[in-house]
Amino acid sequence: MTDKRANTFALQHYTKETPEPPDDLVLWRYLDFPKFLDLLTTRTLKMPRASSMDDGYEGMLGEAAVDARLKSWKLMGEPSYLRQVSWNKELRATSFWRDRTYVSCWNSFPTENAGLWRIYGDDKGLAIKTTWKRLKESFTAGDCVDRVFYGNIEYKNFATDTVASDTFTDQYFSKRVEFAHENEFRLVAHDISRDHSYTDTDPTGLPKFATIDCDLDALIEELIISPRLGAWVTKSVEATCQVFNGDWRIRQSKLYEAPEKSSTKF
Repeated sequence: MTDKRANTFALQHYTKETPEPPDDLVLWRYLDFPKFLDLLTTRTLKMPRASSMDDGYEGMLGEAAVDARLKSWKLMGEPSYLRQVSWNKELRATSFWRDRTYVSCWNSFPTENAGLWRIYGDDKGLAIKTTWKRLKESFTAGDCVDRVFYGNIEYKNFATDTVASDTFTDQYFSKRVEFAHENEFRLVAHDISRDHSYTDTDPTGLPKFATIDCDLDALIEELIISPRLGAWVTKSVEATCQVFNGDWRIRQSKLYEAPEKSSTKF
């Protein structure tokens, strides 16, 4: 499915091999308060450059897939010097697109996730709860991107999986199995702006983020405060959201709330 919207901005499922994600797919975004404040004030979703992310394998093939590709070239009779030239050319192209590809990461779980609270700072964090329907309908326009691909991450053992992705875009929807705890759903966009260099491999001057204008009332179903923060934080967040006319439910997580020690359920 390709969904056209303002300024030729379009959404497209990255693959035809798997079903479209359902509209009621529950998605989470764990973030600290400064990032949430930026979302409130700019009303834009920022997608960082793939090459700036913690995982150095973003957009890269795994070692087993690389070995399989080199072996196939050898079996086809390609001499070693040509294999070297071909592979180095592909590595340069991969690096080029890592600097011109932007990613937004979400987590697909039906409920809160204690591990993700820990990872993303449950002593200072918030979580946005939404659905795929709400997320896609919140988007209005992009800046340096005009097409955003979406889909669930496929987790692979890069040391043993010899299947290579078909395109550079597909590679951003494969991650190492060590990250499977994230159960990630992501958005991926390539910078196609003619204002940015396509001949120079130096990323200096390229945007550090792609931004997508976002209707926050459409996006946010619930804003959930970390279970480890004081109750006063909820009132402060409520007041901040009111300043920006936020119309969504705000509550504090009860993840660590102890059960009743006696019961009146008779």
